[in-house]
Amino acid sequence: MKRTSDYLNEIARQSDLFYELTDEERDALKKCLLSIYIDVKSICDKYGLTLMLGGGSVLGTVRHKGFIPWDDDLDMMMPREDYDKLKEVFEKELSDKYNLSVPRYKNESNSLFMQISKKRTILKGLWDDSIISGVLVDIYPIEKMPNFVLCRFLKCIALDIFRIIVLSVAEYKLRSKRLSVYSVKRKYLIYYNLRCLIGFVFSFIGKSRLYDLFDRFASNSRGMKYCTIPTGRKMSRGECLTRSTFFPVVDASFENVNVDIPYDSDTYLRNLYGDYMQIPSIEKRERHFYTCVKIEE
Repeated sequence: MKRTSDYLNEIARQSDLFYELTDEERDALKKCLLSIYIDVKSICDKYGLTLMLGGGSVLGTVRHKGFIPWDDDLDMMMPREDYDKLKEVFEKELSDKYNLSVPRYKNESNSLFMQISKKRTILKGLWDDSIISGVLVDIYPIEKMPNFVLCRFLKCIALDIFRIIVLSVAEYKLRSKRLSVYSVKRKYLIYYNLRCLIGFVFSFIGKSRLYDLFDRFASNSRGMKYCTIPTGRKMSRGECLTRSTFFPVVDASFENVNVDIPYDSDTYLRNLYGDYMQIPSIEKRERHFYTCVKIEE
């Protein structure tokens, strides 16, 4: 199944509803993201927590020694135990400068995974006119998976189905007038209506409650040989790898800042992107979509 972002990449080229950052704004955004990373990493180091880059940020580290030139986000990953510990110490250590959105926290979550956003900034996306979020970094929990192959397969299937339901409810709840852009082509409208139908069927449960239930279900395996990122770009089945792919982390340089990345970054990146050293054509480059951006200097 295509990801929503895949459809949005196609739609963006046919619509004028998306705000394109100038080079100066993109540079300021990247600088802000890097400052968030440095602050979060310092707290993780203080408490002995493992924080590594993930997804496209690992790709940027290996291929570009920093941000992918046309990209403007920063993704991280943590083992579940450390992820939960960061949640516990956040208010004491980081709440003066940042807001936290994460399932099973005192505030309702805006996502399936942890997001740390900088106060006094705005990064307003396509999905909902009523939600304004600051410039943020995403932190994904790395979950243990069962050692036995059948149990692991069934857990991945269950997680992936659950995730489709949860995100469909979110799309249904957060539908926006701007999403009329889906009607540019019939196939987009069919896709969006299908997601909204699934979301409507399960919407009685509530978006934030579903986020919490998914997070609890994803975190309850105890295997030691395999890990996955259920909230990652390829979902649980696509991101299930041996633990030795991730750990122990190794040092790398990202925009001249010392970072940690997965131990076997080649296996990790090939699983996500295939021939990851090949620069994609302009039309295949992943983009992000904003309707308002304000970055405090």
